[in-house]
Amino acid sequence: MMMMKTLTAGLFALLVATPAWADEVDDKVRAIEDNLSRIKDRLDGIVSDSSSSDIDSALDTLNTVKGDVERLKSLNPETDPGKSMAYYYPDYIPRFRESAQSLKRMKDAQVKADESRLAERCAEADKNLRSFMQGFIERKDPNGASRISDEAEKVGRQYAEEYRRHQDTHNDVDRARGYARNFSESHGRWSDVRSELYDGVSDIWDRWTRRMEETKSKCQELAKGRDAEAVRDALSKLGDTNRARAELVEKLHQTLDQVGSALSGAGERTGTSELDSALRYSGEVDAQLEKLRSARGEDEAAKRMTDVWPDKNKDLRRSLELLKQVKPQQFSFDAATATCKTTEEQLLTLVRGYLGRPDDADEAAKVVSERAERLANDTRQQLEAAQRRFEEQDRRLEDAKRFGFDEGRWRPLKERLHETATVMQRSMKTRLEESRTACGRLIQGVNAPEVATALKTFKDRDLLVAATLKRIGDDYETWKRERRGLKPGGRFRQESADKLLQAFCDQDEFQFEDRVRRVADEVASVMGNLQRQYLERIRKLQDDVKGVESTKNPNLKSEAARQKRNMAAAQKRLEEAGNLGILRGRNNPLVNMYLENGNKKHLALQTGCTAMEYEIPGGRIDCVNVSDGACEVIEIKPNSASGRSAGEEQISKRKSVLEELYRNNQLKPLLQRCVKDGQLNIRYQVKYYEYCPVGIANIDITTEELDE
Repeated sequence: MMMMKTLTAGLFALLVATPAWADEVDDKVRAIEDNLSRIKDRLDGIVSDSSSSDIDSALDTLNTVKGDVERLKSLNPETDPGKSMAYYYPDYIPRFRESAQSLKRMKDAQVKADESRLAERCAEADKNLRSFMQGFIERKDPNGASRISDEAEKVGRQYAEEYRRHQDTHNDVDRARGYARNFSESHGRWSDVRSELYDGVSDIWDRWTRRMEETKSKCQELAKGRDAEAVRDALSKLGDTNRARAELVEKLHQTLDQVGSALSGAGERTGTSELDSALRYSGEVDAQLEKLRSARGEDEAAKRMTDVWPDKNKDLRRSLELLKQVKPQQFSFDAATATCKTTEEQLLTLVRGYLGRPDDADEAAKVVSERAERLANDTRQQLEAAQRRFEEQDRRLEDAKRFGFDEGRWRPLKERLHETATVMQRSMKTRLEESRTACGRLIQGVNAPEVATALKTFKDRDLLVAATLKRIGDDYETWKRERRGLKPGGRFRQESADKLLQAFCDQDEFQFEDRVRRVADEVASVMGNLQRQYLERIRKLQDDVKGVESTKNPNLKSEAARQKRNMAAAQKRLEEAGNLGILRGRNNPLVNMYLENGNKKHLALQTGCTAMEYEIPGGRIDCVNVSDGACEVIEIKPNSASGRSAGEEQISKRKSVLEELYRNNQLKPLLQRCVKDGQLNIRYQVKYYEYCPVGIANIDITTEELDE
């Protein structure tokens, strides 16, 4: 009869709790939809904003959505839209965060470019430089050539680096644009969020490209320094051909050095930016050779350079283009390694799933065999294709290494180019070998060790049942080992009890009871969630045992019954643990006992005081004792580090206030009795009471029966 009453009460509690759970699901769904609308509103018209703060705000709101989704998932909603949100949104959120952060990078670059006004400054600098040169030309100043060259180089250096950084930023913005558009989800309010995200990307990119084109038209020529067309015309008019020729030769040498420097480390890089820089510098070599041609005169060295180097530079560009073609393929073999590992794990998951279903042994043998052979065939074809791709790229790299011009400054450049090609070859070969290793078991098909063992097991029902029971037994042992963390002395139990002890022992008395009860509930909630997870796992293991109970083998049948009995007992103990110790939250009788004892101890120290809770400016004195012109002012605090600190600080404040009242003749009648012989005669002290539980045993159970 007592058990029936308990069950009836439990069912009643469950029925009463269900609407509250459903209401919370609805609340979380609405909260998620509202916050997605807020994110959409934050992204609306982002191109016109003066900063990326609205994107930051959208990301902050996304964190709120994440918390609501996690809570919604823990409620396990059974109908849409809550069910779809709980299943899909945990994946949507990080993908959207990555796209929004890329949008933020685009916006920050746009704002910085708008503020820098590089195009306008280049236009003004070009105007000033032309005016500066015209003065020397009109005066036919003999010092004009050196002054113009120096000024042009100074202006060129000033804007070349800034223009180069602007070009690099353009590449970064372009990459961010691609990442920002990776988010493509459209479930519910995500459709509006995605639409505003795409609009923001398009608008910012349009504004950015317009400014990029304007900057290029205003800065590109200016950044060339003394090689700018207007500067060359001015130098030509001043007749400084010899100096101009010498400067062009030196500039050529420097540019060749820049090609070689750009190739430093290019072999290990995943992108083509270093190769792009080398190609850009190679293009500058062509332009400088053309300028030198017009200024070479009868200089033999200049003649050789302008006659021979253009073709050598063409060969260099061809080799650099080959390196650039191969670079995207260099790391493509990594995909095969990852794919094989994932595919093999999926196959083994299929195998292990069938090992738990003896009644499906015939189906298992057929499905696993077909799947293993199909995957083996597909994988062999993929590896063969990878081998062909490697051979093709290797031929291109060998072709690139045919560049052999090593005259003067060309030698270190050639060595860097060959080094880059060799590193890329070695990298691809290593990755191809790694992919073959990773795919080795997969291409064995039905002969792969685990697959072959499983197929043999499927043919023998007793063997299959035995394998299933062993797997279940191993999983149960793992469950027991991990479950110990919830038991007294276990890690999770210990951490939770320590947190509750800290609420008791390491804080001051401000809102003490509310704080302890709140922490007690938080601890119970965390432990309760863990308990539910372990209950789900033990129930699943019991279901697995049911799948093999029909075995006719008496030994196996006995083993299945033993496992079932042990798991049922373990489940019961875990369910009963929810009504013990710290899992009861604020209903834990030990917690309430200590709270009550703390209040009693505080009141006990006030017993016999002349006045309690005596009010003065700035607060109330816990206890005032008056006797024959001598007084005691006592503050009562819990005996903890923070309580002791607060007590000393508070008693010091009380002393300052009372002395100030005495000096101003503002003491109340009771405290006037503390004046003797014209002096304020008060002794100040803090009294402490003990309320902190001595160890976990005073707030939680300390033992629990072991699982068999």
